[in-house]
Amino acid sequence: MKKKFDSRVEKAVDILWLHMQFERGLEARGLLEEAAKEGDADACFFLARCYAGSCFVNASFGLEEDDALTEEYLNRSIENGSAVGMFGGKRFGGFSPRSGSFIHAPYQSAKEVWDEVERLAEDGQLFCQILLANAYYYGDPAYFFGIDVQRISRNEWEGKLHEWTLKAIPIYENLIAHGVMMGLVNYIDIVRSGDNGIPKNEEKAKQLERIGADHNMSWYQIKVGKDLEGIDLNKAEEYYNRALQLHDMDACYYLGKLYSFNGKRARDLNKAKYYFEMGLEADPESTGCNNLLGEIYFYGGDGIEIDYRKAVKHFLAASEMDNHWAFGMLGTCYLKGLGVDMDYAKAKKEFDRFKPDVLSAIGLGEIYAYGLGVQADINRGIGFWQKYPDHPRVKENMQNFKKGLLGGWKRKK
Repeated sequence: MKKKFDSRVEKAVDILWLHMQFERGLEARGLLEEAAKEGDADACFFLARCYAGSCFVNASFGLEEDDALTEEYLNRSIENGSAVGMFGGKRFGGFSPRSGSFIHAPYQSAKEVWDEVERLAEDGQLFCQILLANAYYYGDPAYFFGIDVQRISRNEWEGKLHEWTLKAIPIYENLIAHGVMMGLVNYIDIVRSGDNGIPKNEEKAKQLERIGADHNMSWYQIKVGKDLEGIDLNKAEEYYNRALQLHDMDACYYLGKLYSFNGKRARDLNKAKYYFEMGLEADPESTGCNNLLGEIYFYGGDGIEIDYRKAVKHFLAASEMDNHWAFGMLGTCYLKGLGVDMDYAKAKKEFDRFKPDVLSAIGLGEIYAYGLGVQADINRGIGFWQKYPDHPRVKENMQNFKKGLLGGWKRKK
């Protein structure tokens, strides 16, 4: 059993997981590949993480995902006797070792593997501290200590979870003190959820999110930015830009939104369009970017011409992801034949998704008042319009109707 990791593995782990130096990702993977070729089992485990996708290595490193290589390196790490491979391999969902067991020589039991990882953690190996803290968080000691969850009472199990959560907290705190943010999401869940008998502490959760944001965790930069929009807009935008620099393209939506309609910055639709298009280049299915870019084309402005065909394209892309924020605008396009064939049934379907929307209400008013694809019901149509009496379209429509002697509405001849 090795006292610590190979120096190349230590360096790679520090770059990729402990103090994430994004510009050095390929260098770190190269160090792991070099050590793995020489039979280093720990290097194989960390190489598996490199190829396992954004759940296991930050996407900002730009390392490609490869399921086959992930599985191959996990198997090699276990078969060549890596304690961290046997320990950490349990957390790869759907992975089953080809040897038939996560435990392999020189270890004879799961408890021996736990003891080795714990020894490395106590010797100061920060990644092993992460493994231990997360194992406590997920209740994994039950596996390593041979606890049959089905044979103990609910109170006993809850007591174990409470005990293990209490053990996880100081480890997470120590990692933070060393500038290591891995596992922070679990720690935040502990203090925010109130699970396992730990008191809820929202103030602590927000403090931890801010720490994560300041240590280049892009999803917390976006989260903190959203929280700061009503307090310090300059700081919020700074966080969004930092997230974008880390290639977190979700930031495009929040940056664009600041400059779009009803944004918190002075309106600049060209800047908003730039960010939304950047976001869609990275993720064509981004509902937020599709919706708000569609809105820009629907209304136009700042030198951008109205283009209903493009608007419909983006609204439909968002709709395919079961997001119907733009129902009123999309319904209006179907109702008026703007950028798409006129279709009263599709228009009504979109308007019905959220009737209080101003365009939905006006559109439904027109459908019922004029009998567009349905039996005319003037009173019902005007009922929709009366929710927005000052809207220009409502005023224009109302000129075509008058009240009858008995109080009902009828169309002027």
